[in-house]
Amino acid sequence: TLLMLNELRFVQGSVARKDFKPELVHFHIKGGRIQGYNGMFSLCCPIALDLDITPNAVQLIKAVQGCSDTIAMSVTPAGRLAIKSGRYKAFVDCFPGGFPEILPEGERVQLAEPILPAIKMLAPCVAEDASRQWARGILFRGRSMYATNNVVLVERFFDTTFPCEMNLPLEAANELLRVGEEPTHLLVAKDTVTFFFEGERWLRAQLYTSTWPDMAKVLDRPSAPLPPPLCLEDLTGLLPFLDDGGRVHFLAGGIATSATDGEGASTAVPGLPAGGIYNAHMLRLALERAAAIDFTQYPAPCLFVGDRLRGALIGMRP
Repeated sequence: TLLMLNELRFVQGSVARKDFKPELVHFHIKGGRIQGYNGMFSLCCPIALDLDITPNAVQLIKAVQGCSDTIAMSVTPAGRLAIKSGRYKAFVDCFPGGFPEILPEGERVQLAEPILPAIKMLAPCVAEDASRQWARGILFRGRSMYATNNVVLVERFFDTTFPCEMNLPLEAANELLRVGEEPTHLLVAKDTVTFFFEGERWLRAQLYTSTWPDMAKVLDRPSAPLPPPLCLEDLTGLLPFLDDGGRVHFLAGGIATSATDGEGASTAVPGLPAGGIYNAHMLRLALERAAAIDFTQYPAPCLFVGDRLRGALIGMRP
């Protein structure tokens, strides 16, 4: 039972949450492998079942969780998957139609360095704006990985050059973090990438366009970043008083939710350059990554540096 639950846990992230296409809320079991596909990415791994069937994913997981003994599975005359374990029995609905054929493709690529720490650091900086699809992913290019939400831009450096260029959708990046294992190698095609893991398991994802704006125009500017005079704790007491735009104002000697004295909340921060206005949540993203930042560049993007990274924080207009 534990082994089967581990297999289901591996593939469960690739199940669609809505049934616009019914087959995408099902697993496909065939040839000793189990696979899910949500339209964006697919997960696949071996499973000890000699069946060719497409069971409802949620029902199958719940049914297996109810087992406490050896599991026996069979297909009923009505086309359901029967699961029996000791005195326990459950029936899982199955999709009668076909399942998309999603297989690894492309050229083999070997990564010289771990990528999960960089993905974990960059993922919170990926945009949520669906109108700019290119910004909905993490860009692998040259010796760097990039992420931006159009307010914070981060470039993370590597010692070696990536042998491919690709823009990995955030959903797939988050799934790599959920799996929590460094891939053994990749297969990269024009529009897809497949990450392989120990035990003949893989994740195949669609890729976004890697046509990004020229980031050098933002990042390759003169700056003099210094250790920030404010810390994350300085923002904590301000959060309940933020306006709809989430603004915080840099004033002489402190940071405040309003530029008007006697309104909102403020925190004294000696040495803070006056005059900047920032979204508090974007400021937090930058501070979490910056060892030094140049706030004097406001209203131009404020450049920062950190552990194997550099970036930019764009302020708000008055």
